Amino acid sequence: MSMRLPAKQFELGSTPSGGDIPEPKPETHCYRRHHYRCHTCRRQVHGRADLDVPGSTVGPRVRLLSVYSRAMLGISLGKTTTLLEDLFGIRLSRAAALGHLRWFANLFDPVVRELLDLLKQAPVVHADETGWRIDGKNVWCWLFANPKIAVFLIDHHRSREVVERALGSSLPGVLVTDFYAAYHRLEAKKQRCLTHLLRDLAKLREELPARLVAKNIQPLIDLFQDAITLARRREELSPDEFASEADQIRERFDERWWRSSSDPDCQRIYDRLRRHKEELLTFLDDPAVPAEKNLAERDIRSVAAARSDGGVNRAAWSADAFAVAKTIVRTCQKNGLNFFRCALHAVTSRMPNQPLPLPISEAA
Repeated sequence: MSMRLPAKQFELGSTPSGGDIPEPKPETHCYRRHHYRCHTCRRQVHGRADLDVPGSTVGPRVRLLSVYSRAMLGISLGKTTTLLEDLFGIRLSRAAALGHLRWFANLFDPVVRELLDLLKQAPVVHADETGWRIDGKNVWCWLFANPKIAVFLIDHHRSREVVERALGSSLPGVLVTDFYAAYHRLEAKKQRCLTHLLRDLAKLREELPARLVAKNIQPLIDLFQDAITLARRREELSPDEFASEADQIRERFDERWWRSSSDPDCQRIYDRLRRHKEELLTFLDDPAVPAEKNLAERDIRSVAAARSDGGVNRAAWSADAFAVAKTIVRTCQKNGLNFFRCALHAVTSRMPNQPLPLPISEAA
């Protein structure tokens, strides 16, 4: 049985149920540059149109698409050139696409440094790291972030020296990390990720005898789960009620962290609690501090996708360029800004010796 739809569904101006995009057509731009020479210093100068990129046969939108494909979509430079040719008929070599990444990095590197300076003064800073490769050798991609900024750095080392070069030897705010030793010596209030700790405890609960679990593991699982639940109920409780329940959580913790066990796995947990006893319940003191580092893991997850699909880097400078591009793209995304509009505005409105605008929304 067929059904006839009302004619008004097809009237001009009605909202369609689907859509499509027109066939992309590249534009050819011809620029005339007028050159002038100063009568005093004899220096030659010339004008530049908004979309004119001196020394290039393609405009900034093509260059920004190359950067976006690598840093956001995570596809390789070779796939990017195929995309440009198939959709737009623009032929580029892989070396040219790599040059676009270098151009972007040179332009926005000062912006990344300024974002990192802002991050150092933030009340809460998240940090994480994941593997990367340069010319087949294992290196590390570091992330330092907050809800509005994400700064990526690629370094050959996974040591505290990298953290100190990025953040300094101390922070005024709270540093949220896992239990990796590179963060230990940084002078700052810290919140260690309870999700990591609970994951380790849950694994031990499956592996250890029931007697050891009941005595050492399950009480800790209950304690930290209750602490996380209390933090989620903060808005439901009065300040006095929350403070009272938080004190009870701390008392329960004080009854546990100093203990010891003849079982090496349980003792390892107690050693961790003893070492980080001041860094596990910070989130109960400050509502802006989370109990876990989920924010950092969300930001750095796309790096793993780029590593598997788009490949890694063949040279250190291209790894640094990728980190700059990743920083700008992800920061735009976190601020609800369109990367192409933001970057194109920065490129076309750039004045000599003037800093580029930061990719941060006014609401931030």
